[in-house]
Amino acid sequence: MSSRFTAPRTLPRIVAYLGLWLLLSCVFASQLYLAGYVTPWLRAFAAEAVYWLSWWILAPCVFWWCRRLHSWGWMWRAPGLLLGAIAAALAVPLISHVFVYLASALHLCPGDCEQQAALFSGAWFQQAVRVAGVNLPVYGGFVLAWYAATFYREARDRQIKAVELESLLHRAQLDALRSQLNPHFLFNALHSIAELVHQDPKLAEQLIVRLGELLRQVLESTKRQELTLAEELEFIRGYLDIEQMRLGDRLRVIWDVQPEALDARVPSLILQPLVENAIQHGIAAVPGTGTLTIRARRADDLLHIEVADSGPGVAQVQTGRPQGIGLANTRERLRTLYGDRQRVELRNGEGLVVSMHIPASGQ
Repeated sequence: MSSRFTAPRTLPRIVAYLGLWLLLSCVFASQLYLAGYVTPWLRAFAAEAVYWLSWWILAPCVFWWCRRLHSWGWMWRAPGLLLGAIAAALAVPLISHVFVYLASALHLCPGDCEQQAALFSGAWFQQAVRVAGVNLPVYGGFVLAWYAATFYREARDRQIKAVELESLLHRAQLDALRSQLNPHFLFNALHSIAELVHQDPKLAEQLIVRLGELLRQVLESTKRQELTLAEELEFIRGYLDIEQMRLGDRLRVIWDVQPEALDARVPSLILQPLVENAIQHGIAAVPGTGTLTIRARRADDLLHIEVADSGPGVAQVQTGRPQGIGLANTRERLRTLYGDRQRVELRNGEGLVVSMHIPASGQ
């Protein structure tokens, strides 16, 4: 099966390499012939074909060396590229010498075969130094081609990653909107507000305004991929105000947030699915008063965030919580944003504790 998909990709490259090899051989052979340095033209073409074929054999080694230097860091690149240039300046005459020797042994030369200096002799090194003025710019061209292709590929990967992040952000926004616009949620919220209209009109008005602000924040988050933890927690407070109105004394919220952590940047809407799961599957799943605890601290260039509840924990709710859509979306967004620098953990405390560890960017 692999050959079916590899051949269509490899064949155009082989054709392109052969076409470029023939083009360069023809162009430089014509230059030698028209300048009168080598005649006839077929002899000039043979010489250039051997030269450029030597470079085509050496090119994978040059690309491999560039890839190694790229992974080592900037301080090694200049001396490493210089070392590669010296090696290439010696390798090309060596490969060309082997080809000419084989052509002479097999009587494939167009006309009389040229006499070559003994390999690694003084005359051979002098010839290698003479052609170094041509080999070094060609080596530089291969290096520049590799870096151009690498930077283009990295830019394309960053663009693809940005598109994926944008897609994940829109999905999170849709999930949040679906949660907030859920008819059951709105019915309970509006029913509680209706009761408060007669009992406490001022509180009912505040809750209506809070519900409108909550929905507005979700819609406005489409403009930003990240925001400060303080802004994210402000959104969570609005969400909890509505939930506390619905659950009343059954919901108790504890905030344990270090002031140093408030300026750290986090993905927008990253906490809402975790808080929603804690309320639905933790607080609402047990009778009596439940406690929701939100912790955040900054240490060792990491931001540590915990959402804990006093519900039944993981053991009693195997299907609803650890593999839920909200948590899966959270894991995917963090993995796309931070790669291996992030971690999401679930453990049982008094209920379920969900911990996030992400790089602490921001002042």
